[in-house]
Amino acid sequence: MKVIYTVNALIQAVANYRQGSTGQLSAVTVFLLTGGAAARIFTSIQETGDSMMILTYVVSTFVNCIIALQVIYYWNSGKSGKASGKKKAAKAKKNQ
Repeated sequence: MKVIYTVNALIQAVANYRQGSTGQLSAVTVFLLTGGAAARIFTSIQETGDSMMILTYVVSTFVNCIIALQVIYYWNSGKSGKASGKKKAAKAKKNQ
C-alpha cells in the first residue's frame, strides 16, 4: 500500500515541477502528512524495531518532504506559475 502512495507522491512532485505550481494542493494536508510520517518513524523504532517498517516510513517521509518543500517554494507562484508554463509552451511551439 505504501508503495502505491510513494509512486503517487512522486508523480505529484513531478507534476508540480512541470507546472511550476502546486495548484490547489492543500498545504495543511501536506504538512500533516509529512509530520505524521515522521512520527511513525519514531513510533516504529520505539514499538517494533522492524527495519522494513521503519524504512517504509523513512521513504514516505522523504517523499512528503519533497512535496512540502515544493509547497513552500511555489507558495506565491499562483497565476504566475501557470502563466510562465503557458509562455514556455508557446515558446516551444514557436520554435518548432
